[in-house]
Amino acid sequence: MLEADGGGFWERALGVEPQQGAYTVWGSDGMIGAKAAEAGGEGGFVFPSIDEMNAVLGMWKDRQASITKKKNLIELARGQLSQLADDPESQGYLRRARESLDLLYNQHQSMLDYVGNYIQKLTDATNAKQAGEDANKAAFKGTTEN
Repeated sequence: MLEADGGGFWERALGVEPQQGAYTVWGSDGMIGAKAAEAGGEGGFVFPSIDEMNAVLGMWKDRQASITKKKNLIELARGQLSQLADDPESQGYLRRARESLDLLYNQHQSMLDYVGNYIQKLTDATNAKQAGEDANKAAFKGTTEN
Protein backbone atom coordinates (compact mmCIF):
# COMPACT_ATOMS: atom_id res chain seq x y z
CA MET A 1 0.00 0.00 0.00
CA LEU A 2 1.60 3.25 -1.06
CA GLU A 3 1.12 6.56 0.62
CA ALA A 4 2.27 10.03 -0.23
CA ASP A 5 5.55 9.36 1.62
CA GLY A 6 6.41 6.33 -0.51
CA GLY A 7 6.97 2.70 0.44
CA GLY A 8 9.16 0.95 2.95
CA PHE A 9 6.54 0.48 5.68
CA TRP A 10 6.78 -3.30 5.82
CA GLU A 11 10.56 -3.28 5.69
CA ARG A 12 10.68 -0.87 8.64
CA ALA A 13 7.92 -2.68 10.55
CA LEU A 14 9.54 -6.07 10.17
CA GLY A 15 13.11 -4.85 10.63
CA VAL A 16 14.44 -6.05 7.29
CA GLU A 17 16.56 -4.26 4.77
CA PRO A 18 14.64 -3.27 1.62
CA GLN A 19 16.08 -4.83 -1.52
CA GLN A 20 15.53 -3.47 -4.99
CA GLY A 21 13.31 -5.85 -6.94
CA ALA A 22 12.85 -8.28 -4.04
CA TYR A 23 9.42 -8.95 -2.59
CA THR A 24 8.52 -10.90 0.53
CA VAL A 25 5.31 -12.89 0.60
CA TRP A 26 3.40 -13.45 3.82
CA GLY A 27 3.95 -17.01 4.94
CA SER A 28 7.42 -17.29 3.43
CA ASP A 29 10.47 -18.04 5.55
CA GLY A 30 11.21 -15.45 8.20
CA MET A 31 7.76 -13.86 8.09
CA ILE A 32 4.99 -13.85 10.64
CA GLY A 33 2.79 -16.88 10.07
CA ALA A 34 3.30 -20.28 8.53
CA LYS A 35 2.14 -22.14 5.48
CA ALA A 36 -0.92 -24.20 6.29
CA ALA A 37 0.55 -27.21 4.54
CA GLU A 38 3.53 -27.10 6.91
CA ALA A 39 1.11 -26.84 9.84
CA GLY A 40 -0.82 -29.89 8.66
CA GLY A 41 -3.45 -28.09 6.59
CA GLU A 42 -4.31 -28.30 2.93
CA GLY A 43 -2.60 -25.10 1.84
CA GLY A 44 -3.28 -21.42 2.24
CA PHE A 45 -2.10 -19.35 5.15
CA VAL A 46 -2.51 -19.79 8.90
CA PHE A 47 -1.33 -17.52 11.71
CA PRO A 48 0.36 -19.78 14.26
CA SER A 49 -0.51 -17.74 17.34
CA ILE A 50 -2.79 -15.04 18.73
CA ASP A 51 0.29 -12.98 19.62
CA GLU A 52 1.44 -12.93 16.00
CA MET A 53 -2.06 -12.07 14.83
CA ASN A 54 -2.13 -9.18 17.30
CA ALA A 55 1.29 -8.04 16.04
CA VAL A 56 0.00 -7.90 12.46
CA LEU A 57 -3.16 -6.16 13.66
CA GLY A 58 -1.02 -3.58 15.47
CA MET A 59 0.98 -2.87 12.31
CA TRP A 60 -2.24 -2.27 10.35
CA LYS A 61 -3.58 0.02 13.08
CA ASP A 62 -0.31 1.99 12.97
CA ARG A 63 -0.69 2.27 9.19
CA GLN A 64 -4.28 3.46 9.65
CA ALA A 65 -3.13 6.19 12.08
CA SER A 66 -0.41 7.29 9.63
CA ILE A 67 -2.84 7.53 6.71
CA THR A 68 -5.34 9.42 8.87
CA LYS A 69 -2.67 11.93 9.90
CA LYS A 70 -1.69 12.54 6.28
CA LYS A 71 -5.31 12.81 5.18
CA ASN A 72 -5.86 15.47 7.85
CA LEU A 73 -2.83 17.41 6.57
CA ILE A 74 -4.23 17.25 3.03
CA GLU A 75 -7.57 18.53 4.30
CA LEU A 76 -5.78 21.38 6.07
CA ALA A 77 -3.92 22.25 2.88
CA ARG A 78 -7.19 22.24 0.92
CA GLY A 79 -8.64 24.72 3.40
CA GLN A 80 -5.62 27.00 3.11
CA LEU A 81 -5.86 27.48 -0.65
CA SER A 82 -6.77 31.04 -1.48
CA GLN A 83 -7.29 33.20 -4.51
CA LEU A 84 -3.93 34.25 -5.97
CA ALA A 85 -5.18 36.89 -8.37
CA ASP A 86 -8.08 37.52 -10.71
CA ASP A 87 -6.24 36.63 -13.91
CA PRO A 88 -6.98 33.40 -15.86
CA GLU A 89 -3.55 31.88 -15.16
CA SER A 90 -3.93 32.26 -11.41
CA GLN A 91 -7.43 30.82 -11.60
CA GLY A 92 -6.05 27.83 -13.51
CA TYR A 93 -3.28 27.22 -10.97
CA LEU A 94 -5.77 27.39 -8.12
CA ARG A 95 -8.19 25.04 -9.88
CA ARG A 96 -5.45 22.49 -10.61
CA ALA A 97 -4.16 22.70 -7.03
CA ARG A 98 -7.67 22.05 -5.70
CA GLU A 99 -8.20 19.17 -8.11
CA SER A 100 -4.85 17.62 -7.14
CA LEU A 101 -5.52 17.91 -3.42
CA ASP A 102 -9.03 16.53 -3.89
CA LEU A 103 -7.62 13.49 -5.70
CA LEU A 104 -4.97 12.97 -3.02
CA TYR A 105 -7.59 13.32 -0.28
CA ASN A 106 -9.88 10.80 -2.01
CA GLN A 107 -6.96 8.39 -2.42
CA HIS A 108 -6.20 8.55 1.29
CA GLN A 109 -9.89 8.09 2.14
CA SER A 110 -9.98 5.04 -0.12
CA MET A 111 -6.89 3.64 1.63
CA LEU A 112 -8.52 4.26 5.02
CA ASP A 113 -11.64 2.40 3.90
CA TYR A 114 -9.50 -0.53 2.72
CA VAL A 115 -7.38 -0.61 5.88
CA GLY A 116 -10.45 -0.31 8.10
CA ASN A 117 -12.08 -3.28 6.37
CA TYR A 118 -8.86 -5.28 6.61
CA ILE A 119 -8.48 -4.47 10.31
CA GLN A 120 -12.05 -5.66 10.88
CA LYS A 121 -11.32 -8.94 9.09
CA LEU A 122 -8.12 -9.45 11.09
CA THR A 123 -9.98 -8.66 14.32
CA ASP A 124 -12.72 -11.15 13.45
CA ALA A 125 -10.12 -13.80 12.58
CA THR A 126 -8.21 -13.14 15.81
CA ASN A 127 -11.37 -13.38 17.88
CA ALA A 128 -12.39 -16.61 16.13
CA LYS A 129 -8.95 -18.13 16.68
CA GLN A 130 -9.00 -17.07 20.35
CA ALA A 131 -12.46 -18.61 20.79
CA GLY A 132 -11.19 -21.82 19.20
CA GLU A 133 -8.14 -21.91 21.47
CA ASP A 134 -10.31 -21.21 24.51
CA ALA A 135 -12.66 -24.05 23.52
CA ASN A 136 -9.69 -26.40 23.06
CA LYS A 137 -8.32 -25.45 26.48
CA ALA A 138 -11.72 -25.98 28.08
CA ALA A 139 -12.13 -29.35 26.37
CA PHE A 140 -8.63 -30.43 27.41
CA LYS A 141 -9.20 -29.24 30.96
CA GLY A 142 -12.50 -31.17 31.08
CA THR A 143 -10.83 -34.42 29.96
CA THR A 144 -7.91 -34.12 32.39
CA GLU A 145 -10.17 -33.58 35.42
CA ASN A 146 -12.06 -36.89 34.92
